[in-house]
Amino acid sequence: MLKTDEGYILSRHAKDIKGVVEMSYWVKTASKTVHVVPNKQHVVFFTDLQAQKLLVMLNIHFEKHDYLDFQHRPVLTVYCSSLKQRHDLIQRLKQNGFPVYEEDIKPQDRYLMERRIRGAICFIGECDSTSTHYNQAILKPAKIDSPFNQPDWKVWSVDIETSVTNNTLLSIGVVSKDLAAVFVVSLTPNEDPRCYYFKDEKSLLLAFMRFIRLHNPNIIIGWNVIGFDMAFIDRRCQALGLKPQFGVNGESWSLRSSEKEGKYFITIPGRVVLDGISLLKVGGYHFESYSLNNVSKEILQDQKTLHGSGRWQEIEAMHANDLTKFVDYNIQDCDLVLRIFQKLKLIELQQTRADLTGIPLEQTGGSVASFENLYLPRLHQSGFVGPAWSEGEFQSSPGGFVMSSIPGFYKNVLVLDFKSLYPSIIRTFKIDPLARISQQEPKVEGFLGARFAVADAILPILIDELAQARELAKAQDNSILSYAIKIIMNSFYGVLGSNVCRFYHAELASSITMRGHQILEQTKQWIEAFGGKVIYGDTDSVFVVLDDKFAPHEINQQGKKLCTLINDKWMDYCRTEHQTRSYLELEFETCYERFFMPTIRGQEEGSKKRYAGMSNGALIFKGLEAARSDWTPLARRFQKALFQQVFTDKDPIEFIRDTISRLETGEFDQELIYSKRLSRPIDSYQKVIPPHVRAAKMKEQYNIEQGLGREFHEAKKRIEYFYRRSGVVPYQAGQDLVDIDYDHYIEKQITPIADSILTHFHTSVDNLLSKQLGLI
Repeated sequence: MLKTDEGYILSRHAKDIKGVVEMSYWVKTASKTVHVVPNKQHVVFFTDLQAQKLLVMLNIHFEKHDYLDFQHRPVLTVYCSSLKQRHDLIQRLKQNGFPVYEEDIKPQDRYLMERRIRGAICFIGECDSTSTHYNQAILKPAKIDSPFNQPDWKVWSVDIETSVTNNTLLSIGVVSKDLAAVFVVSLTPNEDPRCYYFKDEKSLLLAFMRFIRLHNPNIIIGWNVIGFDMAFIDRRCQALGLKPQFGVNGESWSLRSSEKEGKYFITIPGRVVLDGISLLKVGGYHFESYSLNNVSKEILQDQKTLHGSGRWQEIEAMHANDLTKFVDYNIQDCDLVLRIFQKLKLIELQQTRADLTGIPLEQTGGSVASFENLYLPRLHQSGFVGPAWSEGEFQSSPGGFVMSSIPGFYKNVLVLDFKSLYPSIIRTFKIDPLARISQQEPKVEGFLGARFAVADAILPILIDELAQARELAKAQDNSILSYAIKIIMNSFYGVLGSNVCRFYHAELASSITMRGHQILEQTKQWIEAFGGKVIYGDTDSVFVVLDDKFAPHEINQQGKKLCTLINDKWMDYCRTEHQTRSYLELEFETCYERFFMPTIRGQEEGSKKRYAGMSNGALIFKGLEAARSDWTPLARRFQKALFQQVFTDKDPIEFIRDTISRLETGEFDQELIYSKRLSRPIDSYQKVIPPHVRAAKMKEQYNIEQGLGREFHEAKKRIEYFYRRSGVVPYQAGQDLVDIDYDHYIEKQITPIADSILTHFHTSVDNLLSKQLGLI
């Protein structure tokens, strides 16, 4: 029977069935998850008009819709009945010298993109007797007031525990708002009501598949959940001869990896998997370490009961000897992840990105896909199709402009920042892929010979719409929507400058970054004409010192006044030089009461992207050792304390001497541990073996000798180590540190930090130690 419903798209799929493509969507409705198969199933792409003879010969359906390619040549719209037919036809066209356009867009994505469908939908179709399958369906965007714009998600936090020794699955834990359960392999079960016990992995996995089908979660979350948990389960299923039937109605998942990027991707019919680490990075959160333990400490003020690189030995011991404690540990990991997601509203952020751009809900990356989903329908409306992939040599555009700094100590340094500089440049100077190739006049001059037609500029209009939506979101105090829009707008430059985007062209990205260079240089000249001194600039910010005549309480006011003057200058410049409206907006960001710009180590030239400042009593470090995780805790704490001394006009010399003295007496031993990740598997280090890799190799060898298995055979593993007088050695939590090479820490950790300050006091650590020893 014909039935209408509404819901939110969880997953999208396309496959050939008996030689014909079937596109389908799993949709969360008010009561269940349903399978929706739309009508009008075709696989569409475009090719040159001259290919029509070949298409007729091959009996391929095509139409002429008056679209043009980026060389202004007419193209044909090609309709294939299957994915295989598309693949074979594209190969045939290329072999005959015909270009193809938009051939890589997945049909299930194009169907939604062309209809401006994002996440929430309404649909009508032929429904089966179970009301779970809709055929010949028509899909439309949901209405604005649809409850599925804010679905009530059923979220599971999942975490597995494994045996490193045997490379087997020990347990799968699940926590949600109304569920806590652990599936455990054990021959000695206890009476813990949270547990389901199984004699072996195969029994556990089959039971968990039944369990997930019974309770039907919409979203599965975890910590490195795809790259570790799901990938491990997938390998064990393969080893045990099982299909990973974790989807709705027992559908199998599809897990794939990118060896080049070292990433894993998963699609589960009717479910979405979201990784906490990926979403933290999408959300702009930065941590010294993205381990669950570290993030939990910073966000929740809570932490794992076990942590550190050697915890796997304790986990296996608990599994063998104390199942209650083992289960507590597994559940706690799930609970920490769930609480982080809830506190930071990570699912809301991801859904908002999907709602704005139309990317699949499961796709945490996807800047290029986001751009194309928004841009291509507008391009088609303008009568053009996306360009073919460039086969020419990639020409990178200049990066953001970074001025040479003027090193030294300063008071009252103003930081003035251009609001959304690159999107503002795009809006002001009409930078756009279609406008670059358009034959319309008038045009705005770009760089590298580019000229952009005002009338055909799609991207500036798109950014203008997003900017207005962001201002409305701010007015409504919708911080998630505001931030999601900011992410999207700021990604447009990166997309246009990336050779993984079909719209890449050197003229586009360079017209953005080189315009940014011009803007910062010109802004510096105007500021200095107004009496300020620019001591540094970076991409979209300038650091300004004003005349000493201003009292401290007047500094902020002067900064705001200076921004107004500069913005007026840019308004006049754009109107007279380019006949455009300026969207450039310089804002007063902050004032550092005290500020330090170091030199490049060992040189007199000022450094870049490295400074320290004090604003409203708070210390802020950029690029210095205090902000870097590969320096020891002692070094980072020492630098913070040192600048606290200097910025409050205290003599740092005695503090430095005292720190060195206390270091040598062993007072800071537990702060001398280095912690660093291996960027690739340990076996790939052959010629150059850095200290942290030497320590990892030593620990790996010990583990193998003890029959404990390998720990560093995968990339991104972290090693802790320290220096004895005999050289670098791995560190194990709780280990006593003996025979420490204090000279190493003085020379490599304390001296570089202290000398960056002492240079301005016309001395050095060597001089201080020499005087202390009575040598001079």
